[in-house]
Amino acid sequence: MYIDLNGVWQLRWTDGQRGDQLPRLLVDEPDLSRAIPAQVPGEVHLDLVAAGLIEEPTLALNSLACRWVEEAKWSYLRTFDAPRLAPGQRAWLVLEGLELHAAVYLNGELIGAHANAFYPCRIEVTDRLRPGANRLLVQLEAGLFAAADRPGQGYGMNPDSTWTKRNWHRTVQSSFGWDWSPRLLNVGITGGARLEIASAARLETFVALAEVTPDLAEGAVTARIFVEGLEERPQAGRLHVTVTGPTGLYEAEVDVTIRSGLHPVEARVSVAEPALWWPVNHGMQPLYTVAATLTVGDAIIGAAERRVGFRRIEVDQSPHPEGGRYFVVTVNNKPIFCKGGNFVPADIIPARAGREKYALLVDRALEANCNLLRIWGGGLYERDAFYDVCDERGVLVWQEFIFACAKYPLHDPEFLANVKNEAVYQVRRLANHPSLAVWCGNNEMEWGAHDWGYDKGVTYPDYALFHMVIPVILRQEDGTRYYQPSSPFSPDHAEPNRDDMGDQHPWSVGFADTDFRKYRQMACRFPNEGGILGPNALPTVLACLPPGTARDAALDPARAAARLTLAWEHHDNSVAYWGGVRPYPDVMLEQWLGRSRRDMTVEEYVYWAGVVQGIGLSEYIRNFRRRMFSTASAIFWMYNDCWPTTRSWTIVDYYGRRTPAFYPVRRAFQPVSVAIGVDGDDIVFSVVNERGPWRGELRCGLFALDGSRMEDSTVEVHMGANEAQVIARRPLAELHALGAQTHAAFALLRRDGREVARDTLFLPTFGEMRWPRAEVRVRRAGDQAVFESDVFAWRVCLDLDGEAALPDNFFDVLPGVPVVLDWPAELGEPRVLRVANGG
Repeated sequence: MYIDLNGVWQLRWTDGQRGDQLPRLLVDEPDLSRAIPAQVPGEVHLDLVAAGLIEEPTLALNSLACRWVEEAKWSYLRTFDAPRLAPGQRAWLVLEGLELHAAVYLNGELIGAHANAFYPCRIEVTDRLRPGANRLLVQLEAGLFAAADRPGQGYGMNPDSTWTKRNWHRTVQSSFGWDWSPRLLNVGITGGARLEIASAARLETFVALAEVTPDLAEGAVTARIFVEGLEERPQAGRLHVTVTGPTGLYEAEVDVTIRSGLHPVEARVSVAEPALWWPVNHGMQPLYTVAATLTVGDAIIGAAERRVGFRRIEVDQSPHPEGGRYFVVTVNNKPIFCKGGNFVPADIIPARAGREKYALLVDRALEANCNLLRIWGGGLYERDAFYDVCDERGVLVWQEFIFACAKYPLHDPEFLANVKNEAVYQVRRLANHPSLAVWCGNNEMEWGAHDWGYDKGVTYPDYALFHMVIPVILRQEDGTRYYQPSSPFSPDHAEPNRDDMGDQHPWSVGFADTDFRKYRQMACRFPNEGGILGPNALPTVLACLPPGTARDAALDPARAAARLTLAWEHHDNSVAYWGGVRPYPDVMLEQWLGRSRRDMTVEEYVYWAGVVQGIGLSEYIRNFRRRMFSTASAIFWMYNDCWPTTRSWTIVDYYGRRTPAFYPVRRAFQPVSVAIGVDGDDIVFSVVNERGPWRGELRCGLFALDGSRMEDSTVEVHMGANEAQVIARRPLAELHALGAQTHAAFALLRRDGREVARDTLFLPTFGEMRWPRAEVRVRRAGDQAVFESDVFAWRVCLDLDGEAALPDNFFDVLPGVPVVLDWPAELGEPRVLRVANGG
């Protein structure tokens, strides 16, 4: 029996001196005349916005104005009616999500505390529940009070984290501030609230684990129910399990013994020749429903359902012929080249990210030709809806436990017990999802221990968690997936970020060094995080700035209003404030373009910074893809944003808009693509094919930007399934001889007379090139748009708003070689907004 406690509660605050402190609220009839309504599930900032007490925190400077919220304590109050418990009945209060440090009071009495946003709070209230009206109060604070007496020094964190002590708090780590995120600590009852009443036994968790044999001929589902026996004597029960899917109905029924206390009972169901689940573009995503019912006699103790998919996922780390080891994710015995980005919380207030937002973000990833999202260890274990959508769409998930870029106080017994509960809960919650491919212990902490001085101060307080505690939990609770302790990580105790084994975070490019031509020489096994900074979509950048800021507003601090400059900085990436006086990202624009951000308007900045980021990410992706499967991934930092930014790493911004880098990344990730690289003294032209056997033709060579010369050849292409090949080579010296400032390399991949993919390669920086002035002609041809130019047209921009799903954007037009795009009528007339060398 459940009593729903969701809905409208009353909310009061105190800063420790003003507002309502506990003694005023724990009386029989507290004065709530100054309370505001609060939605459960929800979050305090959202309730304050609804009440008109603060402005939307993601906009302009508003998140600074509401810092007081995280510095206060907040009390949620409500009354509810409860029945009189029958003999043998017991009752529990369940709060599915609490941010963060909570004290729970029932009828004026403290009944429990909780300090973890990553698993529910469950408190037995059998002896405290009254028949009829009951008063419930949950007091919460974001952690600044609770951690005040905790040590902050010696844990390898930035100065601000030393003050907030984020490593002591089991919540979203980036909410304490990261280079791409502001500090905004959530407070509230963020999950559902209910009263549970049961007798004899209660069902707590249902786990369904699907496996398939190495020959893929036989599947099996282990259906495991965690049940708590409420009687001292054992009880005889029956567990009935059905598995229903595209190949039929399968079932099993077993006798089980329900003992006192919480423990598992399970049944195993065989499924002959199951329909296999595949990543997108490699097959279909059939899902099976597993339903379990637990009974004692004629009484149903509980029933639950989960969805599973049958697939066999492994990581091939066999010896590599050139040294080191491979790192290849295989699904159903087929190697999969993993393409995608790092997924961070979808909102600085995660409670308002639901299925609609998750579906939009996953669908944008599919539009960009991604097949994997890495849940980064500084964010959160996403809601069920995220994994459901990934299951349905065929997007693989690399799932990290939520630890990142610090040392965590696992030497504290209470903290360790808290983390163990979290890990067990999350593994049981997520293990059924076929999209979940890899478990990983943390982000960059092994690297920190090896290279960043984590061996100083508090020494290795968390090492055993990732190398013993979590592996044991995974073996007991899952056992069907690959696990590694950290990312990056190399086996055999090698340097964690070495290129020839394990996974890599190739950050030698992207911060102080922004010469992304160096990507061309990288030969990593599994690049899992690396990127280039750039802008959000233009309307999103404007949302960061004071209301009314125009597209043509100047960015020079000497000419811009002080409020605009401060808002820009607040929404900027903090990498811009690392190092020396001149911001790294601004230096990158000057290095690549010979242009200063200070001389640009807002719109000009979005275009030009988008040009640089798009080409930088494309260099990253194409280099690694042409090495398939010696390199087996191209996963960039980062895919999405948690709030609007003026400068970030992403291709999809907070509002789901496509940033200027979106389209270059989408082209680089095409299932059949072409990539130009540099190997030694040669320019190499490679074709990548993730589909079945493929035939076409590759036109490639060198050309003059002004259209006066094109030295090229056409080669027949015969590709096997799921492979990359070097199709042609040209001596690098030829391009130098022609003049690298006026010439470039190109590749056009065609099939049946139609362009499939294209690429260009420049040797100098863009500011060093001698660009001819391009005039792009646009015409309609039925349901197509044709873009032509007599000279090379560089980065043709059709849109900066990122709302419309265009067939392409930020593309190049070769001299005399039209770009033909499908152009449905709903897109209106095609028009060129900007061309980089348009004069």
